[in-house]
Amino acid sequence: MKLKVGALLVFFLELSGFSTPAVAGQFVAARENGVSNQYIVVLKENLPSVGLRRVGSPDERARDLALFAEKLAHRRQVRVEEVWRGIGLMLVTATEREARSLANDPRVARVEQDMTLELSAVKNCQDHSQYYLNSSNSYNPSSPQTIQCWDPRANCTDNWGLDRIDQRSGSESQHTLDGKFYFGATGQGVHIYLIDTGIAANHSEFLLPGGGSRIGNGTNVAPDHPAWDTYDDCGHGTLVASTAAGRRFGVAKGATLHPVRVGKPCTSTIARLCAGLDWVVLNRQLPAVVNLSWNFPIQAPNDPAEDPSALDYAVHQTIATYGIPVVNSAGNYNQDAGSFSPTWLPEVIVVGGLDWLNNQRWGADAPNCHVDHCGSNWGPSVDLLLRL
Repeated sequence: MKLKVGALLVFFLELSGFSTPAVAGQFVAARENGVSNQYIVVLKENLPSVGLRRVGSPDERARDLALFAEKLAHRRQVRVEEVWRGIGLMLVTATEREARSLANDPRVARVEQDMTLELSAVKNCQDHSQYYLNSSNSYNPSSPQTIQCWDPRANCTDNWGLDRIDQRSGSESQHTLDGKFYFGATGQGVHIYLIDTGIAANHSEFLLPGGGSRIGNGTNVAPDHPAWDTYDDCGHGTLVASTAAGRRFGVAKGATLHPVRVGKPCTSTIARLCAGLDWVVLNRQLPAVVNLSWNFPIQAPNDPAEDPSALDYAVHQTIATYGIPVVNSAGNYNQDAGSFSPTWLPEVIVVGGLDWLNNQRWGADAPNCHVDHCGSNWGPSVDLLLRL
C-alpha cells in the first residue's frame, strides 16, 4: 500500500512539474442530478480565485492548460474530453476514485462533478403557442412605440411589458401607464450572446425589412445536434431573444443576436454552459453582452466565495478577463438570489421579475412558497426588476 501511495504521489508531481507537495484541491460531487463520470477541472495557475485576483494573461493560462491536458492524456489516468482554453477549464471522463485522486494534484484547485440544470423559466414560457407569434410582428417600430394592449391575460398583439420598462412607476392593472414605449437607442452595433436553447432564426421578430436578419454567428455545444444547428426546439431562447432585441417586442431593436445553444432541449449541464462561455470569449465581437437563464443552489450558502463552482469561475473569467458583461435571471424559487450560482457573484447583473397585477416583485404575495416557479428570487444580489 505504501508503494502504491508513493507511486501515485510521484505520478502527480511529475505530471504537474512540481518538486514539492502543495495543498490539495477540492473534490466536489454533485448533490443531485450529477452526470456520471464527467468532471470539470479548475487549475490553480490558470484561474484567479473568484475573489478577483488575476493571474497571467489569457494566452498564458491557455498554454498552461493545454500542456496539463496533454500530460493527462499521455498518462491515460483520465480521458480529456474538452479543453476550454478561453476560460481556463477542462472536462474529463473519470471514475470518482480517479477524479478524487486528480484533486490531489498540486496544480488542481477543484475537480467538480458535472450536473444537469433546468432553465430559470416559468413553465408556460416554454409553450410554443406563447412565443411563436404571428405575422403581425413584421414591422420595425419607431419611438414612441404604441402599446395597444395592457392586460397580459387578453389576446394581445403588442407587448404590454415594454410599457412598464420605460417608466419607474405605474400599473397595468390600474391603467396608469401611458400606452407607449419610448427609446432613444436601438442597440445597433451591440452583440447579444444568448447562452440558451437556441433561436428560431426565421421568426419575423428578427427579420430585416429589406431581407436578411439580425441573427449573427453562433454555435451548438449540446450533444444532440451538430455545431451548426442552433435552431430552438424548446422555445425559451427565442422568447428571450425576442424580448431582448425583437423588432416589435424587443428593447434593443437593432442589436445583433448570437445563439449559443446549450439545451437538450430544455435542460443543460454546467459543462455545456462553460463550453458556451468559452465559445463566446474566443469568438467575441465587441461591444458584447452575455445573457444566461440558468442558476442552481450553491454548495456553500454561508460563504460561496469559499467554494466557487466551475460555472462561477467561467462567468468571472468572461467578465474580468474579457470585459463582457454577464446578465443572469434571478431564478424562480422565491428565495435569496445570493444562495444560487452564478447569481451570487457581485459582478453579475441579476434581473428579477415584477408582478404585472400588483406592481410588486413576483412572488411577494406568497412568502412561504420556496419551490421552483413560486416567485422571483430576491435580495441584495438582484440589480433590476423587470416585467414578466
